[in-house]
Amino acid sequence: MTVRCELNVNGKTRRVLVVAKEEETPEHVALRLTAAILFFDGEPALDVSPSDPMLEDIGFVPDLLVPDGVGGIAAWIECGNVAENKMTKVARRIKEGRFVILKENPEGGRRLREVIKKEVRNGEFIEVLAWPRAEFARWTAAIKESSYVYGEASGHSLNLVLNEAVFDVQLISC
Repeated sequence: MTVRCELNVNGKTRRVLVVAKEEETPEHVALRLTAAILFFDGEPALDVSPSDPMLEDIGFVPDLLVPDGVGGIAAWIECGNVAENKMTKVARRIKEGRFVILKENPEGGRRLREVIKKEVRNGEFIEVLAWPRAEFARWTAAIKESSYVYGEASGHSLNLVLNEAVFDVQLISC
C-alpha cells in the first residue's frame, strides 16, 4: 500500500508519500501517517536509510525520525509492534530526543507499557500513545491511495479532516 497525501497542517503544506514495506499492514501505514501529522512541524523523515550518520551508533531504523537540525535526533517514532531489543537499545542510545511509540488502541498501549516497565532499562523515557479504538478504525478506513489532510495537530491532539472524515481526537498516553 502506498499513500500519497497532501498535508495542510498547522498552516503549512507538504506532500508526503507513505510507502508500506512488504510486511506492513494498512494499520501500520495509518499509524505512520498519524506520526507524520503529529510531528509535522519538525519535518519528519518518513524513509531513513540505515547508513544515515544519525543512526550509526544505534543499529536500527525508525518508522519516522525527526532530526534536531544539528546532526542529532529530536524524535524517534515507532508504530505498532516494537521488539524489546530495539526498545532497549534505542532508549539507551537516544540521549536528548524523544522516543515515541504509537499504538492502534489503548489496550495494546497498556500492554506495551507493562513490558517496558519490566524489561526495558530507561523505559520511563519512552512515550506510548494510543488511538481510541473506534477512532482508529475510522481513521484507517478513511485513508485512500490519494489522500488529503487539513487541520491542526498539537501534542497528543489531532483536529483534522482526512478526505471527508472529520477527526477530533486526543491520543491516550499509556
